[in-house]
Order: sequence, then structure tokens, then C-alpha cells
Amino acid sequence: MNKGQALVEFIIILPVALLLVLGVIDFGNIIYKKYTLENDLDTVVDLYQNDQAQAMNDYVTKNNLSLNIDSGEEYVTVSISKRVRVYTPGLGQIINNPFAIETKRVIYNGS
Repeated sequence: MNKGQALVEFIIILPVALLLVLGVIDFGNIIYKKYTLENDLDTVVDLYQNDQAQAMNDYVTKNNLSLNIDSGEEYVTVSISKRVRVYTPGLGQIINNPFAIETKRVIYNGS
């Protein structure tokens, strides 16, 4: 009788445990994509500061990024964003699927 009870408990707990593991993997993927987006922003800002607009646009297109540049008098805000797909069932309803990550940098544009 104890073997049957253990099997029933395992079957009840298994979906919850799988959802937790998949959720942790998805959140890890989002954090990793945020980290790589920061590295992409470094490259885009370097290209922007060196007046390489064509290379910057090629890089953004190649890496499937969304670029936004807001110019002010002394400062320029460069922001890029990317969408990350969430695969865990149910988690996509808690956070938007695909999940949008964005990072930005403010650059001094004065002399």
C-alpha cells in the first residue's frame, strides 16, 4: 500500500516540479539575454560615437534588435530592445509573451 501511495504523491507533485524547473530556466534565459543586450548596446554606442551609422544599422538588423536614439542639446539617449520568447506553460500569461527586454545609455554629446 505504501508503494501505491508514493506513486500517487509523485504523480501529483511532478507537474508542479516541472513547471518550477522550466520557470527557472526561462528566467535564466531572460537574464542571459539581458546580459547579451548590454554587450550589444556597448557595440552600438561605440559605432554611434565613431559616426559609423551604416555599420550600426547593419549590426542592429543582423542581431534583430530595435534601436531608438533620442537627441537632446547635450545628451543623446541610445536604447535597444529585443523580444525573448517564454516557453513555460502559464508563465507566458503572467509576463507578456514574448517578453520585451530593453537597455539604454545616456551619452554626453557636448564639446
